[in-house]
Amino acid sequence: MSCRLCQSTNRASFPSEINIHFPGRENLDKKTVWAFPKLTVCLDCGFAEFRLEEGELCGLAERTAQTAVEQPLKNTLS
Repeated sequence: MSCRLCQSTNRASFPSEINIHFPGRENLDKKTVWAFPKLTVCLDCGFAEFRLEEGELCGLAERTAQTAVEQPLKNTLS
């Protein structure tokens, strides 16, 4: 497969460790989601991509739902 950004075929895969957390001071006490995906990197432009496993994705979706309930989005329209 070629890179989605530059179409290069000069890509490589690496094991990775990613700690996903929610931004903002209000979320400092939220549990993070650890993921260990295979990271595919374009060695020409640096574009990287990965896919989360089902358990990691469920953990992220669950914590996103909890954050939305606890801190609803503010209406930014005036």
